[in-house]
Amino acid sequence: MDSVLDEPVVDAETDRLSSLPLDLIHHILSFMDMKYAVQTCALSSKWKFIWTTLTHIKFSTSEFQQLGQFIRFARHVIANRNDQTDVSSLDFSFDGTLSQILVKVLLNYVVSHNIRNLNISTFERDRKLPNCIFESQSLKHFTLKNIHEDYCIAPQYPWDLPNLTTLHLNDFVISDGRNENHEYLDLFSKCVNLKKLSITECYMSEVKVFKVSAPRLEDLTITDCFLNKLFISAPNLSSFVYGGECALCLLTNGFENLEKVDLHLPMPNPLSDFKKEDAFQLLKVLTEFHSTKFINLYSDVIQGLSMYPDVLSYQPSPFNNLKHLNIRQVSHKGKCSMLMVPIHVKNYFLYSSPNATITTDSLRSKN
Repeated sequence: MDSVLDEPVVDAETDRLSSLPLDLIHHILSFMDMKYAVQTCALSSKWKFIWTTLTHIKFSTSEFQQLGQFIRFARHVIANRNDQTDVSSLDFSFDGTLSQILVKVLLNYVVSHNIRNLNISTFERDRKLPNCIFESQSLKHFTLKNIHEDYCIAPQYPWDLPNLTTLHLNDFVISDGRNENHEYLDLFSKCVNLKKLSITECYMSEVKVFKVSAPRLEDLTITDCFLNKLFISAPNLSSFVYGGECALCLLTNGFENLEKVDLHLPMPNPLSDFKKEDAFQLLKVLTEFHSTKFINLYSDVIQGLSMYPDVLSYQPSPFNNLKHLNIRQVSHKGKCSMLMVPIHVKNYFLYSSPNATITTDSLRSKN
């Protein structure tokens, strides 16, 4: 740990910061990495132990020139922090060389002190996170982000987080490490209070059906994930976003409260490879969202459906509650061709909701 001064460096007569309420001082220090929060003990005698009662903690290995310094510092904080004070939040950022034992000790500590907000960013491939954070009875908001170009590993059994309301996963492999085929995985069945779920660039290892079962879930986003088949059981879902290169093979228990759907479905390039059986499969997916009021689609979906008027002519319009269809076009070099929506495509979306409107907007290509 970096050394600190033994003598106070602030004149008591001009020490206006120390006169602030303790809650406000805690709030100010919550924006600092713990390395600098601890160093405030040198300001005056009043500040000597303030850091030990902080409830919002930030740790980052990048704040230390050598990993050994961080290890000694983290152990010092755990050993000297006020053990009667809960940990409200932890922001923990670490690289791949940090020992598994220290990660486990630190996360076990915050879980045992009733952690409510946990943000973890790791720079390591194949890091397996300790089970304790997936069994916290107090955790409400949880973000797991792997910044390495490869994946990090999270457990494949149901996560027992009964008070969790918000979960963000980024760049993780959901695996038990045994590479065995599983018929289905119901990861969130014990997260009975989960309301917002975002999963980005995750791989559901050796799972035939990935199930999202959450009775209070309202907002679900899945982008750039490797899924074989997705089953959603979320009766209160109001917003669903899906995008990526994997085709959406979807089963549901129905969406009676669905308000908004945003779909970026993969389509073949060239579009001429879009076959009739593909059109049937696409319509099957769209039918699952029959209760939605607002839907965003990309223009290649509209163009694909336009190729098979005979298929759409036998399909009744499922959208009884639709208010608005927005079609997104991807512009290349600032140019975007005029999109014509054929009458048979319009009828499919609007026949059961004749007052619904259609608009188009453009997105700039990333290439």
